[in-house]
Amino acid sequence: MLHPHWRMAALGLSLLSLSSSSACSAAEHHDPFETKLGAPPRAHVEPPIIVEPGPGVRENGEIAFAVHWFEGSLDEALAMADAQGKLVFVDVGAYWCPPCHELDEKVFTDERVATWLREHAIALHVDAEKGEGPELVDRYRVQAYPTLLVLEASGVEKDRIVDFHPSEALIEMLAAIAEGGNVLAKLAAAVEAAPDDLEARFELGHAYALAAKRELAEAEFARVMAGDPDNAKRLASKVLADRATFFVYKLDRDPDATIAALEQLQREFPTSKEAIAAYRTIGRAHCKQGREAEAIAALQAMVATDLADTALAASFGWFSFRERCGPEAGLAAVLGGIAQAPEDADLRYVEAELQRMLGEPDLALAAIQAAAALEPDNAYFKRQVRRFEALARGEPDPIAEH
Repeated sequence: MLHPHWRMAALGLSLLSLSSSSACSAAEHHDPFETKLGAPPRAHVEPPIIVEPGPGVRENGEIAFAVHWFEGSLDEALAMADAQGKLVFVDVGAYWCPPCHELDEKVFTDERVATWLREHAIALHVDAEKGEGPELVDRYRVQAYPTLLVLEASGVEKDRIVDFHPSEALIEMLAAIAEGGNVLAKLAAAVEAAPDDLEARFELGHAYALAAKRELAEAEFARVMAGDPDNAKRLASKVLADRATFFVYKLDRDPDATIAALEQLQREFPTSKEAIAAYRTIGRAHCKQGREAEAIAALQAMVATDLADTALAASFGWFSFRERCGPEAGLAAVLGGIAQAPEDADLRYVEAELQRMLGEPDLALAAIQAAAALEPDNAYFKRQVRRFEALARGEPDPIAEH
């Protein structure tokens, strides 16, 4: 299943023109009524050549992709790749994911990226939360969005790239993967060149964790913890967060053990950035167990760590939207943030999503219009304004609930 806003935005590059032979044919056709009356035939006027603009973001926010996205399933894409001797490139993301929008608008509209993919791969967009997306996420143990999977035609993963990368960097990484190189190998080489560099070791371990290579990640994490036991380098807290999130929560699928591990992180390093972020995962784990009140309490505790930080209020709102958990409480936090920072477009957007969830389409429309007014050049907000206008008219949401 493809992202709705990706698919509805996918416009092709076309050139509409008439050949000289067809133009002659048109010029020779006279109106029979004019001929009967003795009127001379009308002079032929060449129709204008209409050239649609190329790939990019339109003035109304719609996206014209340079990349040609395969319209079928993953299995169908693998079969085509096998027949053509190509790889399969799978962009796994979600419509609410900002780096995914950035890829759409800045990278997948780039003809250089499109050319590389056309020559080497079958390209597929997958929404992680709809259609075959959840099964694919589970199959390849996708840990973050966007994740760009590069698969052999057999379906075996060759490598992956995580997060936004500009066009040139992405092409370089894809070429290295296609030629047998390995993105992880570069990080491993950096560690080999400087074995005492704990930051390099953490980056390698983190990359292994994102790729669900648990044993390799743990080997690096153990070295990091031994070298930074008191979190002086701010690495130990990152290791504990990665272990709890990627291994215990996502791989072991043990919500209660995840909560225990993150609460231990908060006790050991209470002022770390990871300790604050841990509240979201704790809340998520409570939601998975049906404990909405405990989840809300965790997010409220997060906001209380710094009442002046409106980003925490936005985080609460996105949590409630994403998890479908405590939307009233999330909205209250967001509205409190807006009162402090009325110019924050992200707060306005999450307010729109929450108002929609709570059955208030008119308030939702007003909120997204406010977000778009604050960032008039934001293509994504332009698209969302049209979506919320349709919702306010009672039309179905083009982005189906997950």
